This record gives sequence, C-alpha cells and structure tokens, in this order.
Amino acid sequence: MATRWRGEGGQHQGARPYQEDSWRLATLGDGSLLAVVADGMGGHAGGAVASRLAVDAFVHAVEQGGGLGDGLADANEAVGKGAVGKPELSGMGATLVAAQLRGDEVRWISVGDSPFYLIEAGRIARLNADHSMAPQIDALVARGMLTADEAEHHPGRHTLREAVMGEPLTLIDKGTRRLGPDARLLMCSDGVQSLKNEEILAQAALPVDRIIDAVLATAKAHQDNITVVKLERVR
Repeated sequence: MATRWRGEGGQHQGARPYQEDSWRLATLGDGSLLAVVADGMGGHAGGAVASRLAVDAFVHAVEQGGGLGDGLADANEAVGKGAVGKPELSGMGATLVAAQLRGDEVRWISVGDSPFYLIEAGRIARLNADHSMAPQIDALVARGMLTADEAEHHPGRHTLREAVMGEPLTLIDKGTRRLGPDARLLMCSDGVQSLKNEEILAQAALPVDRIIDAVLATAKAHQDNITVVKLERVR
C-alpha cells in the first residue's frame, strides 16, 4: 500500500496584538499532500495581507499543475502586485516555506527564516536554510568575536536577508529527501523558536495545540506569532 500523509495545523498570535502568519494544507490530484506556511511582515495590515496572498497564490499554482518553483514565483508576484497603488501596504512581504509529500519522499522550497524540521529516529534536524542574519551572527561566536549570549540577543539576529516581496529572489532554498518509516515533519513560523530544538523534539508527537501551548508556556516577552503545521504518515 502506498504511503499516505496527513497534516494538522494551528496558530496563536502570541503576545502580538495581531496575526501575520498564514498556512494551508491541500491534497493534490496525484494524492500528494501540500503544506505551506508564510510569516508576514509589514505591520498589522501589510503582514497579514502579504502572507495570505503568498499562500493563496502558491497553492493555486501547484493545484493547477505547477511545481514548487512555480508556486513560489506566483506567490512572489502576488505579493508585489498586492502592494501596487496602496501606500499602506508599501514594503509588505512574507517568508514562505512549502513542502510536498508523496510516498516516502518530501520536496520543499523556502525563502526567509521559517523553519522546517524533520523528526526521525529520535533526532531533530532543520531541513531548510535560514535566510536571516542569525547564521552569520552565530558564525561570529565560532570565531570568538561574540559570546553565545551576545549572539542570542543581537538586535540584528532576526533581520531577513530575503523575503517574498515582489522583487527578484536571489536566495531560494530547495531540496528533496527520502523519509524513514517513523518520520514526521514540523513546518513553523519562527515564533516556535522560543523553544530550543530539544524541546521541540520532546513535543513533536503531541497534537499541534499542545506544541503551541509549550511555546506559550515559555512566557517570552514580546512572543511572536506562532504557527505549527505537523505532517505525519496515515497509520
């Protein structure tokens, strides 16, 4: 019997007065499962609009037979066009991470810093690249130029090097991986990173709302919006 996948998702606005994240799950005509998460930027109006436009355009493109690259191109175009003639939406954008699961294979594409985790064989690993300044800042720790605490609280840590804004994209992460029989995947907005990786691993088998509760339990000041989409095999 062919492997089938199911997904569940949820979100919370955290300590923010508004929600800028969007997410979707879609079962495609070939039986594969598509999941998309976008984390908007640009304030109350712009961020919410950008993430919704990006997700809707991405899913539509793939449902019409396009690949993940086509979905990203359409999402980028939709966000750019959505701001035209609307000064209140100027500069809006979004991160985007999407994955398509079919059989024992996952394909993904992403722009920005929203993480995509694989939990397998009792370990957690991030599959996609981080297009924020965090990797560069962490590299300064390895070179002895910053302490770990200075890096964690660096004001530029979450600055994005790339986002879906309608401009040409120069940083795109994409990949393919075969998955083991116990694999599950978590696609998130970066608000989930109030938990350390080992804490995410410990919560990964729980329902999505319990994972979100664990993030909220950290009681982090200025907690960002939280979106979690969990993907696992149908048993």
